[in-house]
This record gives sequence, C-alpha cells and structure tokens, in this order.
Amino acid sequence: MRKGTIKAAVLAAVFIGAVLIFGRFMNDTNEDLTTEMKEATLPVITMYQGDQELNELHGYVTEMDAAYMRDTITPVGEDRKLPIVIQTNQTAVDTISYEIRSLDATRLIANADVTSYEERSGKITADLQIQNLLEEGEEYLMIIRLGSGERSICYYTRIAEPVDCYVSECVAFVKDFNDKTFNDETSGTLATYMERTTGDNTTLQFVSLNSSLKQVSWADFKGERLTEPVPSIKEITPTYNVIVLDYVVSSVNESGQIEYYNIEEYYRVRYTTSRIYLLNFERTMNQIFRGENDSVYDQYIQLGIREANVEYKANEAGTSVAFVQEGELWGYNTVENTLAKVFSFRGYEGIDSRENYGEHDIKIVGVDEAGSVDYIVYGYMNRGIHEGEVGIAVYHYDSLANTDEELVFIPSDKSYEVMKSELGQLMYVNEGGELFLMLDGCVYGIDLNTLSVRELVTNLSVQDFAVSASNRYFAWMETEGDSQMGSSVIHVMNLSDQSTQEIAAGTGEAIKPLGFMDEDFVYGIARQSDIFEDAAGNVTFPMHQIRIVDVSTKDLIVQKTYEKSGYFVSSVSIEDYTMHLNRIQYNGTAYVPADQDMIMNREGDSGKLVNIATSSSAEKETQVQLTIAGASAEKAPKLLTPKETILEEERTVAIKEEGSTKHYYVYVKGNVVLATDDVTEAVTAANDSMGVVIGDNLQYVWKRSRKSAQPALSDIAVGAEDAGAGSIAQCINAMLEKEGINISVNALIEGGETPKSILNNTMKDMQVLDLTGCNIEEVLYYVSCGSPVFSMTGSTDAVLIIGYDSNSVVIFDPALGTTYRKTLTEADEMFTAAGNVFFTYLVK
Repeated sequence: MRKGTIKAAVLAAVFIGAVLIFGRFMNDTNEDLTTEMKEATLPVITMYQGDQELNELHGYVTEMDAAYMRDTITPVGEDRKLPIVIQTNQTAVDTISYEIRSLDATRLIANADVTSYEERSGKITADLQIQNLLEEGEEYLMIIRLGSGERSICYYTRIAEPVDCYVSECVAFVKDFNDKTFNDETSGTLATYMERTTGDNTTLQFVSLNSSLKQVSWADFKGERLTEPVPSIKEITPTYNVIVLDYVVSSVNESGQIEYYNIEEYYRVRYTTSRIYLLNFERTMNQIFRGENDSVYDQYIQLGIREANVEYKANEAGTSVAFVQEGELWGYNTVENTLAKVFSFRGYEGIDSRENYGEHDIKIVGVDEAGSVDYIVYGYMNRGIHEGEVGIAVYHYDSLANTDEELVFIPSDKSYEVMKSELGQLMYVNEGGELFLMLDGCVYGIDLNTLSVRELVTNLSVQDFAVSASNRYFAWMETEGDSQMGSSVIHVMNLSDQSTQEIAAGTGEAIKPLGFMDEDFVYGIARQSDIFEDAAGNVTFPMHQIRIVDVSTKDLIVQKTYEKSGYFVSSVSIEDYTMHLNRIQYNGTAYVPADQDMIMNREGDSGKLVNIATSSSAEKETQVQLTIAGASAEKAPKLLTPKETILEEERTVAIKEEGSTKHYYVYVKGNVVLATDDVTEAVTAANDSMGVVIGDNLQYVWKRSRKSAQPALSDIAVGAEDAGAGSIAQCINAMLEKEGINISVNALIEGGETPKSILNNTMKDMQVLDLTGCNIEEVLYYVSCGSPVFSMTGSTDAVLIIGYDSNSVVIFDPALGTTYRKTLTEADEMFTAAGNVFFTYLVK
C-alpha cells in the first residue's frame, strides 16, 4: 500500500508539473491581445472674466482647421488681460504660448510665449496679456498651445473686446437663474420671466419659458447638482448674449442606486439699464444609462429621461438590440441575458469632465444574429489611442469574444460640429467590408481589409442626392451645369452589393431626387416647359408629379404617385413615415406659395420587433423605453465590459477632401444644426431657430441681431451707362456703382447674362447672395450691414431696399425715379406676389 501511494503521488506530481509547463508554454505563445481603453491625459483650460469661470476648453493633439473652431467666444476686458487656469491632470506642461488670428485664420494678429505663471496642486494660473491690436467689437480667433514633451496641445476660442454688451452682467443673471431653479424658496421669483404656458408639462427632458414654473423648478424630481455649471458664451452682440450651461445632476432612485443626468441650459439674454430680459430659455435633460438592476425588466429596456429619438438597431430575429445613449453604445442579448457596454469614453467611477465631454456621436451600422455590432464613432476622441483627435473610427464588436476591434480611423481637421453636419449624410459598411462615406460632396469607398480608398461620386450639391434611412441606398442625379434644372437620369446604388439602377426622365421632362421614406425612393418630375427662369436669373423647378418607388427590386415598382391639377411641388420634407409637400401655383407672373399637402405611410413601424415606447412616474414624469417583442427578462442581465483588441498595425487612413462646394452653417446654441449650400435654406432655418449663419471663411452671413433702424443708404445712384435702361438693369447698376464698378449692365443683359451672373462675375471681392425665398424681415439684416437688396416687383420690374425702421422700408425705384416708403406689410405683399426674389452682397 505504501509503495502504491508513493507511486500515485509521483505520477500526480508529474502530471501537475506537465500541466504547469504546458500552460506556461501556451501563455508564451498565445499572448493576450486585448487591453483596457487608455485613460484621459490632456489638460483642460478654463478662461476667466474677473472671478467667473468661462468657456471650458478641451485640447487637440493635431492641428485643426482653425476657421471651423468657433465653439465659444471669450470677452477681453479693458485691461486686455485674459486670465486662464490650466487643470494639468498630472500631465507635465513645459511651455505655454498663444496666437491671435483673423476669424478665417489667414492673418496673424499677434503671438507670444507665456513665461510668467504660477503652478500649484495640479493647477497653472496665468494672465495672457493681449496686445493693443484688437478692434472693438470685432471677433478674432485665439489658439493656446501647451507643450508637453513631444506633444503640442492646442485649445481654440474666439475672443472679442465687446462694446456695450454687458457680458458679465448677463452671465451673473444666468447663474442666479440656475441657482433659483433648485431653491424652493426663491424659484417663485422666476415667474416674471415665464411666457404663456403652451409647452409639454409631462416631461422634464425639455423645458422652456413656455413650460410651467413648476417644470422649470424641476417639478417633483429630487436631484442635486453634482458638478458646478461653467458658462459657455456662444454669441456676444449689443442686442443679446447667448450663454449655455452644462452640468451633471445626480439623484437616488427607488432602489437606492445613484443616477446621473447631463443637463444643458440655453439662455438668450438682453441687458438694458432698466432691467434684464430673458429672451429664450431651454433646458434639456438626458440620463446617463448605467445598466443597473432595474434597467431591464419583462420586455422593456428602461432608458429613463431622454429625448425620444433613439439611435438603435436590432438583428432580424429581434433577439439582440444595440442602442446609443449620451455618447455610449450598449448591446442587449435576450438569449444570453447579457447587457454589454459596447463603447464608452466614461469610466465607472464618478463623472470626469474629459470623459463626459459630448463632442462625439455613434452610428450603428448593423447587428448580426449573435449580437455582434458594427458601428462608427465620429467626432472628438475623449480618451484612448486617438485622444485629442477628431475623426471617424469604424469598430466591430465581437459578442462571443466580448472585444472591440478598430477597423479604420480617418482623421479630420474640422470640428465635430462641422463634421457631424456633413458626415451625417452617408455612413454605411457592407458585408464585404467596405465603408462608404460622404465628405464635402464626394462619396468615398474604403476597403476595411486593404485600407484602399476610391472615389465613387464627386462634386455633389445638397439637391443632387438622397440617402435611405439605413444608408443602404444612395441616389444621385447627373447634371450638366445648373442642378436647379434637374436631370435626365437618376442613379440608385445599393451599397450592400454596389449594384446600380437608373431612372430616366420621359420625353420633355426633367427629374430630381427628393429623399427616401424609410427605404422607398422619392423623386419629382417637372415638364421642361414649366421650368421657369425669371428675369433675375432664378430657376423654379415646379414638379407636377411625385413618385415613390421600391428600389429593392429590379423592376423599380412605383408604390405611389402624387399629382393634383393646378398645383406644383417645389420641395418636400420627410420625417419618419410622413412626407410634407411644399406646393406652389403660377399666378401669371411668378410661382407663389400654396397650401401644404402630405403623404403618410400608415404601415410605418408595423412588423418591427423592437420599438420605442414611454412610461411615466410622479417623480421622473415621462421616460423612454425600448420594447422587445417576445422578450421576458426574469432576472437582471449580466453586465459586460468589452476590452479593446490591440492593433498589430496602423489602421489610419487619410482622405484629402477636395470638394469645392460652398457651405453655409447654421449655428444654434453653439451647435451646427444645418450645413447646406443653399443660403436661403440656411437663413430661414437660423431665423426659425434663433441662430446665426456662418460661411466657409467663418464670416457671419446672417444674424437675427440687426440695428433697430437703418437710414436710407446715401450712395445709391444709377450710372450714366444705364440711365435709360429698364429698372432691373438700373438696380444692378446702382449696386455696382456703390462699390465703384462702372459698367453697362443693360449691354450685358442683352448679351444673355442675368442679374445674378452679372453680380457674381463683377463683384469678385464680395460675397454675392441669392436670397430668393427669404422674407422681408430676413433680408433687412443686409441693409443694416450697408448693402442694398435687389428685389423683383414683377416679371420685368425691380427695386432696391435701402433703409428701414420698425414699421416701414425705404425703397429706391428707378422706374419712378424716386425713393419712397412702404409699410412692412405692404412691402411683404408686393415682394411675395413677385416670388420673393432677392439678391444682395456682403464685403468679404
């Protein structure tokens, strides 16, 4: 027995030793190729005005196109000192310098090294001494550079020395207003700023001055500020200032768990010597999803207080769903009962301002049957291997291995806001591993295996193309010259297999792509005999018929045709499963607006396995949920946190954007809400949203703030060259004479040119703007800038708008040889009847 025992022990020892040796050998040959996302390292800079913190700036490790970096504006005091505080976050700062440039970044105004500063407890405080080179009221671009080892970290803000703008008083008001919303004893004093209650008082997600005072004061929600709001100043003008507060609120839910909410408050404030006016106030509240025990129950995923427009996708069986919330991507697998935090810049401990910085977004490309997800992260990278860069990163999440792998990274030198407005037009990855993107009017295909890049379509303007809801289908028209005239053929590409079909116009017709209703293509048909070019050179494309086509079949089956006698469609807008048709009629002189019509797809969401729903509670009011048909979670899902796959080779691809399309950017609350090459569309959107329009060179193209009155421009006269010509030629001549250009406009018109082409060809140092479709109130901004506005009054007659006050406009009429006034109402009626045809210009 004793010998047998010893023998067995020896054999066991040999076996264990062999296992250990084999295990060590396997570990040596099968190295773990995954890692955690790297922590954030970049310092954060905060500007100051007196003792008040302003404008928290985040760093960029690559040189950005400074002309697109206009997020905040920092006021410079009379002493021309600009105090800053640098939170180093344990990163060594070796050098500090700054430069001041013109807004388009082409002219260097001043630069300096900062050698005098104080560093203590992870903070550097310094005063940037601004040289006496700034013009009062003008905006400039400031770039602050921190040297840290081999890295140069850049921070961007606009600066201005404001005149009679009372920025500090407005900031103090905003901070006080915010404090009072959290104080039951003082919140009642805010009633003086409230407007008629027309808002939705069943939700805390969006609150405005049209909400009830109770909603503005957080209703029955029990929360407290976790972070101190730091004001971001977005616009400074003599008539109003735009200020945004961003902060985090925490609360304890029914289960005793801490919940976090990102809060953004938008204020538009006017200061007068008698009182402060709150022109606008809007607050949004969005929960940071944590995946806690009560987040998933029965067939619901409780997303909490958030906007109702959820970015989500499910696989065909509806067993796995991926969704985006507050810059994070989550994936829920009903079969495995797992909830994966697929992608996030946030850690699990507390809220770090760098991790919580919301200048990025996520687009879900697809979810497979195993729950694996292809997705795109685009914008500012808060942490990780691309920390401090702006770009487009394509990832694959492997649900079986619980890993994220970066497939490609495309860097950009544009801000997230500008990138988002342009990139959101097309992003798609097919099963063959090719990524399709649209950048600056060009469609690119990128092979994710070889990283080769090819151009598919180039030089597209906004009206030339349409993209389906899934981004699978891309339609564009071929144009020969002016795209306003439509096309004889539209191409429709299925990006999943890159097959292309054509839709041809009938004899004597032209066609235009208008959009997609989900995956069905919408295009318009116009008779070439109806297409109208007025005397000013503007083209109206009146579509007598709209078609909705199923492009998933080779036969291109027409699902619906819209046509009504006496009416034409000028444009459409599509939202979810409803299409609004903007209609026009011909009055014998011009096409004028008619009542709107609509087409609805009543089948809509029927058959979808995952849908958006809402629930309600007394404390949180309306909350958003995802409902999963057939799911039934009996216990809390297992939380998963994927690791990153270590890249064995560089996956960066640079794309040089060579598009020549002119863009107008509509900024609202500091965010780009629209990028378009149609200035009328931009001005209208900015007016509706209380925003501003910015051109490619960062020049203001339009503002709501204008002088209350503009006396008649004194230097308006027709030159001798066109003294006996028609009113159209005389008006254009007077505009040119004002800028010192002496030519015979009538001779050019008789030679075949239009007023618009004449202005474009002669005013090389000006930005010529075709504002056709705007209203009288919108075009008066240009008169306040000193530019006359050309306006059609009939098919062959025109006038110039050269002045205004609160009730009337001043009109120069060469046909009558006089200047006179019309009330705003009379002028609006006259210009509307002529089709609202306006031209003007701005000095570059």
